[in-house]
Amino acid sequence: MWLTDIMMILFAGAMTALIADMGKNYYPQARQEVVGGIAFAAIAVSLIITLQNWYSPAPGTVFISPGTSAFSTLYLVDSFSVFIVVTVLVVGAVICYYSLLYLKPDDNAGPFFALLLIMLLSLTGVSSAGDLLSLFLFWEGMSISAYGLVSFRRKSTLALEASIKYYFLAAAGSLLSLYGISIVFSLTGSIRLSSLSDPLITGTQTGIFGLSMLLIGFGVEAAIVPMHTWLPDVYSAAPTPVAALVSGAVTGTGMFVLVKIIQPLAMAGTGHPGQYLQGAQYLLIVLSVVTMLVGNLSAMLQTNLRRMLGFSSVAQTGYMLAALSTFSIPGLIAVVFNIWNHGLLKSNFFLLTGKNDADYSMTEMSSLSGMAAKSRLHAFMYASSSLGMVGSPPFGLFWSELLIVQSLLLAGGPVYTILAIVVVANIVLSIGYYFRVINTVVFGKAGEVPPHTGRIREIAAPLSLLLLSLLTGLIPGLFLNHIAAIGPAIP
Repeated sequence: MWLTDIMMILFAGAMTALIADMGKNYYPQARQEVVGGIAFAAIAVSLIITLQNWYSPAPGTVFISPGTSAFSTLYLVDSFSVFIVVTVLVVGAVICYYSLLYLKPDDNAGPFFALLLIMLLSLTGVSSAGDLLSLFLFWEGMSISAYGLVSFRRKSTLALEASIKYYFLAAAGSLLSLYGISIVFSLTGSIRLSSLSDPLITGTQTGIFGLSMLLIGFGVEAAIVPMHTWLPDVYSAAPTPVAALVSGAVTGTGMFVLVKIIQPLAMAGTGHPGQYLQGAQYLLIVLSVVTMLVGNLSAMLQTNLRRMLGFSSVAQTGYMLAALSTFSIPGLIAVVFNIWNHGLLKSNFFLLTGKNDADYSMTEMSSLSGMAAKSRLHAFMYASSSLGMVGSPPFGLFWSELLIVQSLLLAGGPVYTILAIVVVANIVLSIGYYFRVINTVVFGKAGEVPPHTGRIREIAAPLSLLLLSLLTGLIPGLFLNHIAAIGPAIP
């Protein structure tokens, strides 16, 4: 099975990178190239295998022993999971290449690239898990590797503080989700995702409480308010490639977990949900409105580019929660497509800031002011990325945000019509702070210290993501058709 094959390749790559790093004394000058080359090769092979199956995926399930018992490990292969795996590996490959240029000679390249591969393996497992137990285990693997990567620069007080805050909030989320899993199993006798559509879950107060615990617990990584406070700190303090990975893959996969939880309910049909399930929908609606408002209003107050990008991601989570609250297939498709588009642009934005993370003050917008006078290419990329993040055509985020609004209107009813208006109003609100980036960073007066632009090789990584976002915007069907090609599969 190709899905388990790429997991083994990524794991073997991580172990090989660690072993190769043990011989660093024999090639001290080429340490990053050797270890990073091993990691990049593992990701590249995994991506090639995934793309080969992307064009002709066979929907279904894969059981790993002990067969089809209640606690068997189960993987789902459908258009949703394959698309997210492609997203994770594309972002991971670009970040791995960038890391080769980012790491210093005295950095521990072996542990860094090993954690990067374990992170991608865990994200792949989370994306394809078909039962709550394997989902939880891969989730923990993702979180543990994220803690290590965020605090990779141990001399940075801000990075350690961000990692600790991330740890405590993620741990609380894990406990809540584990509690939700226990409720689901106690009611249905099953831990499969399909059991979430059981009448014992959707038609009882206890079942809806367990479902809510799953949504809130796993929602920590997706940065749902009020569990979002770790995100701006991680974005502003983590090493550049780590911040790009968290923004482009981790938070997106966290949102996809919520898609996986709601997917059985959407497949079962919830056009006229019962009172309890309707209550869960209203909970998501309230959380979506609060999340997008807190994200956008907080972003408007930020002077640091990285923290602004963090709160912008919180706002994007609010938009996707709005689509999820419809419990409909169009809503799920819109969210999956938005994960791709947001991940490309946001990772590009972080990689574009270069090595400015060595000093927090260097990512202040005032410090980056005057980019046009320093480098027209960098100025163009900052301006293009800002336009893309507000949903401006011809970038891909325009189409996914349009699909989110469309899914709300298709859901019908005054509540979703109002919610669609709120989403559009918040997108307009985001124009304010992204145009401030253009006005200050691109066209502002150059300060005493010229803004860092980095080597031309470093620009290749963010430029590739920006061009991929542009391609998505120009030919959205090339990517969107893969999401709905075979539809979701529920065992």
